[in-house]
Amino acid sequence: MSLLSFLFLPYLALVAGVHYALPRKYRYIWICAASLFFYLSGDARFVLGLAFCTGITYLAGLLLDREGTGAFQTGSAASPAGTGASQTGSAASPAGTGASQAGKEAFSAGTGASQAGSAASPARAGAFRSGETFFPGGRAAKGILAACVTLLILALFLFRYPWSKSPFVPLGISFYALQAMGYVVEVYRGHVRAERNLVRYAAYVSFFPTVMSGPIQRAQGLLAQLREGRAFDYARAHSGLYLLLWGYLLKFAVANPLGGMVDFAYGNYGDMPGATLLWATILYAVQLYCDFAGYSALAVGAARILGFDLAGNFAQPYFEPSVQAFWKRWHISLSSWLRDYVYIPLGGNRKGKLRKCANLMLTFLVSGLWHGAGFNYLVWGGIHGLYQVLGSCMPKRDVRGGAVRRVLRAVVTFALVDFAWLFFRADSLSQAFTILHRIIFRFQFKEMTYYGSYLMGRSKLELALLLAGIILVFLVDFLHEKKLSIEELAARKLPTVVRWALYIALTMGLLLVILREYGQAASNFIYTRF
Repeated sequence: MSLLSFLFLPYLALVAGVHYALPRKYRYIWICAASLFFYLSGDARFVLGLAFCTGITYLAGLLLDREGTGAFQTGSAASPAGTGASQTGSAASPAGTGASQAGKEAFSAGTGASQAGSAASPARAGAFRSGETFFPGGRAAKGILAACVTLLILALFLFRYPWSKSPFVPLGISFYALQAMGYVVEVYRGHVRAERNLVRYAAYVSFFPTVMSGPIQRAQGLLAQLREGRAFDYARAHSGLYLLLWGYLLKFAVANPLGGMVDFAYGNYGDMPGATLLWATILYAVQLYCDFAGYSALAVGAARILGFDLAGNFAQPYFEPSVQAFWKRWHISLSSWLRDYVYIPLGGNRKGKLRKCANLMLTFLVSGLWHGAGFNYLVWGGIHGLYQVLGSCMPKRDVRGGAVRRVLRAVVTFALVDFAWLFFRADSLSQAFTILHRIIFRFQFKEMTYYGSYLMGRSKLELALLLAGIILVFLVDFLHEKKLSIEELAARKLPTVVRWALYIALTMGLLLVILREYGQAASNFIYTRF
């Protein structure tokens, strides 16, 4: 089963019904059982990877807790607010405008964002500034942490690379392994207490809205919510349903059709004019955003219906005027994880300019390696590492300026990011360079328009409707940038009958799109391959 399965919505309704019928102190048991069934229904063999990651990190947490590492901060574990996770709106959806605040906490080492940890208490932030170590435990605790992290990294390499094409590879291991690893580090640092209830901890690692493709959750947020539980709240459930509708629209109405077009162009790249390949690469940037943001909206929406607040994952990233700012808003859960558990432990920007540049480059190379074993992923990570290094060396400028200047800077930033996406999308490094060569030396714009290759397998009407959908997505993002929520505006301005008529019309239209697009190219979320 997946979030795109026709069975998912009935399953979510069943899980929610039983969840709220149970006493709060037993709900985590039901969530654990429901999550394991959801995850293992695809392939029971996946249990090996999940059990290994859960077991090794659970044991490591108990051992570290016994060692008494760190200075436990009660404030950081008491509420999900300490992680920035309890934003009422996901940046990936029209349901919330608060996600831009979460985006401000994301990875942006080039601009000094490493000084503010998204999951840290004030004491921890002070430790960053004073240069104190984040590994306060003794030799035994360091050995436990090192052994646990090493085993998880080996498991990732074993499952991701030697057997990367095998159906035996546990789905989502790249995400829940990072979530579990982050928990161990936070226990080691003393920011959370070790979870002694194995079932509750298993529910945290395998939480079914996020287990396959994130967003990666911090223990300070999700574990605390699993302990506390919440009563049913109509407004929260309504917001979750709205997020589900938006996520399905992003995926089926925009990302899927774009995916088919991009696959058509890249699959025949040797015969395509460079102009068509450039057009396909631009559309891929939009496809990637709608695909990732669509999944995040579905995950956050499903969790919200169950009473859980998850961290937002996207916050209008293509509106940013610099690549460094782009990474504050793109895949926030992963980029902030890399900041907190790779960049900062390497030294961050605390050990001089040269060391900072090396740490930036290494962190983005790790990001590329995480995404895949191909050299094209390493090149993609290296390009973004270079962007960060060059950006950190340039003098600081006032990026506010006028609207025209900001739009121009955003266009340039989009071009730089999209250039890197070419390597991310290509099947190999040689294909990426061939496509780049054709874009530069065999552009052939007239040939593209004359033969209609810009349609990439679609009709003119389909392309026009798709472009209208893209405009709608960026219009919604623009409203979010202005701190406006469509959901709230509709609730205030439209009568209930009109509002529900629009919801029904959108749902019926979405069903028609799903029936047309389901099973076509790109029907699965892109991030499930990672």
